[in-house]
Amino acid sequence: METINGVSFEEYAAACGNLAQGMPEATLLQILQLEKPVWDETVDQWNIRLGELMTEDMNYATKYGELFANPKAGRFAGETTASNAGDLLHLAPDYDAYQKIFWHQSVAASHGVDPVTVLESYGIDLGKWGALNMHYMNYQNNLLDHTQPDYAEKFQYFQQIQDKWSNHFEAYYQDHKTDLAGDINF
Repeated sequence: METINGVSFEEYAAACGNLAQGMPEATLLQILQLEKPVWDETVDQWNIRLGELMTEDMNYATKYGELFANPKAGRFAGETTASNAGDLLHLAPDYDAYQKIFWHQSVAASHGVDPVTVLESYGIDLGKWGALNMHYMNYQNNLLDHTQPDYAEKFQYFQQIQDKWSNHFEAYYQDHKTDLAGDINF
């Protein structure tokens, strides 16, 4: 198994996921038994190597995403600092709730509202949002399996949820205008 400074691909992805989900960097360094400069070098080198691996095989991107969303690999296997699936699913317990948050931050952003603040209003940081996205993307891929006989019915369900929340938030923000260039003088 390839490592950089003793950190495998799986541990690199899990480390990044744990950091995004709130693990203090000091805790991560202690788990990996690395000094900060070595960790910084490791991240830089793994970022380059991940790009190379993905040009060879896009499955690395999928594996990275899975480990980032559920960062319990290698030396992080027994750690509980980052959110687990149960912790995350209380934030968006079903697909409808996930789509509500998705469309809220998406439409808000198109009207000049910082989508991160929208996520924060639901108690979600970027790491948790990434993990929720991975969970519900897998759900959505299974839902929209075009080889299944009930695909048309499931697609209609999917479309109804999307339309409900996108229309709701478009109406909510229709009078909200932000002048993003108002303070720029030429």
